[in-house]
Amino acid sequence: MATKQEILKEALKLFAQKGYARTSLEEIAKNVGITKPAIYYHFKNKKHLYNEIFIEYFSNLKFEFKGSLEEDLKAYIDKIAEMFLTNKDLARLFARELVCQGNNLEEETIKEISKTIKYLTKILENTNINPFFIQTLIMSSFTNYLNTLSIREKVSGLINSPKLIKEFDIKNEIYNTVILYIKAHT
Repeated sequence: MATKQEILKEALKLFAQKGYARTSLEEIAKNVGITKPAIYYHFKNKKHLYNEIFIEYFSNLKFEFKGSLEEDLKAYIDKIAEMFLTNKDLARLFARELVCQGNNLEEETIKEISKTIKYLTKILENTNINPFFIQTLIMSSFTNYLNTLSIREKVSGLINSPKLIKEFDIKNEIYNTVILYIKAHT
């Protein structure tokens, strides 16, 4: 029998490619090499499986305060980077879910994801900066960077600019942008 992790991995891949509505449990089961009823051994239904993907990744984010705004922000961005850069399908799925305004997420999942903004709020507590704005900059920068390679390649060819597809340190770029914004507004 397939393990829960094998099912989650395949489900993430398919949900990221096709979206929630167009992905079936039958297809996930077939790709894992099991029957659809075998999925129910680990998950109540499709929505539960979908939400478990987010819970799996976001519950593994552990934040520690380093002592200064700059250090804490860098550590925060490093954790988010590690999560998305090591799993591009998660970045794609997260972006899909943002577009549909979290319609497929259960309350428990939203609470787990919200721990990121709670931690960021603590980092920014001595500033007038809106943590949601900073969160949006960080999350959307990672997801857009990871989800736009093919369009950047096309545009790069059309305008003859290899800079668009050149690899760069997205983590450092995000940190520098955010810290400059914070310094300019405090």
